[in-house]
Amino acid sequence: MMKRDGLRVVQTLRDSILRMELRPGTILDEAELAARLDVSRTPIREAIIELIAAGLVVRDGRKAKVAPLDFDEVPKLYDALLVSSRLVHRLAAENRTTTDLVSIERYMHAFEVAAETGNGINRSEANQDFHKAVSKAAQNRYIRDFYDRVLVDTIRLARACFSGARETGDTKSSATLQSHLATTVAHHREIFSAIVDRDVTRADAIAVEHYELTKDRIIKVLFDGARSMASVDDLSLDTWEMD
Repeated sequence: MMKRDGLRVVQTLRDSILRMELRPGTILDEAELAARLDVSRTPIREAIIELIAAGLVVRDGRKAKVAPLDFDEVPKLYDALLVSSRLVHRLAAENRTTTDLVSIERYMHAFEVAAETGNGINRSEANQDFHKAVSKAAQNRYIRDFYDRVLVDTIRLARACFSGARETGDTKSSATLQSHLATTVAHHREIFSAIVDRDVTRADAIAVEHYELTKDRIIKVLFDGARSMASVDDLSLDTWEMD
């Protein structure tokens, strides 16, 4: 039961950080978290240690807090995304197994469903699942860890930029989003096709193209006046659920 609680706590805290329910810089109070999630403090401590290793939480003296987002580091983050993405896609095309292909295709279709019917969070999580399936297919845990760490930070950045934004019926905004999603779906299909064909060169090229799509969207939001972190609403821990 303790082990199960630990896994559930890690997943709950991780999801809450990525969804911006726990804002960057938020102090994690072990006693409060234990009470809110109805567990002892042991799985909370273990979860915090695991999240520190994942780069989502940092130590601040004797306290732990959600890792801050440094917008000055964005160029470095996207440099790391480009390098790691190219490595992952090239290796996935070279090393993928039949099991990997089944997984990548499943998550590719899941993203397409989310693109049609889901909200921003659902799309983001489905997109992450797809790219993590690709990184797993690379069959290199060192490069996979590097890429997955960068991927998580880009997701946090995206959530910070889009937090508080409502999906409205505005024609221009809706058209822009739909165009972006359509291109993303097309890129995912090209990535999958290149990996199926073991085409390393094509996998590398589409990785760069997909990176440019992601980077350009974030840059546009940042320069168009993205909401500051101070404006992101805090969501009560009472809303959390551990499945």
